[in-house]
Amino acid sequence: MRAMIVAYDNNRVIGNHGDIPWQGKMRTDSRYFRDMTLGHPVIMGSKTYLAMNRLLPNRPNIILTRDKLSVEGAVVVHTLEEAFRVAEKLDELVFVIGGGHVYEAALNMVDAIYATEIDASNEGDALFPQLDPLKWVETKRDHHEADEKNTYNYDFVTYKRKG
Repeated sequence: MRAMIVAYDNNRVIGNHGDIPWQGKMRTDSRYFRDMTLGHPVIMGSKTYLAMNRLLPNRPNIILTRDKLSVEGAVVVHTLEEAFRVAEKLDELVFVIGGGHVYEAALNMVDAIYATEIDASNEGDALFPQLDPLKWVETKRDHHEADEKNTYNYDFVTYKRKG
């Protein structure tokens, strides 16, 4: 199955100048991301990789770029189709993990979206695309209040492609 995993706020912001606005403020989301993706291939854009400045451990990392790039320990590809081909040879569950351009390009190629919807409003230059209600249905929502590990209220939401 092809899936996306993403955290965005009320403005659909996922990042600002290479940073995640709630970085370090939403520890449960970080653990959720780790637990969901561990052992499964992750596809990311080169900007996401450069912003993280590291590969994610214990899962195959596939980096999508238009440029010449070589990253030891990762597979570098130049199209989403190639990224999915490589990933699906490794595992039947594949996660797209960003950034904004990759999410937008892959939206019509995935079957599920695992979203953390954060009750905050940030400025940002990277956004998660709006979901077309004719194509996507919410199948699960777990609400959580802010606490000592999480600065904001948030929901873990699963969307599945219709049809």
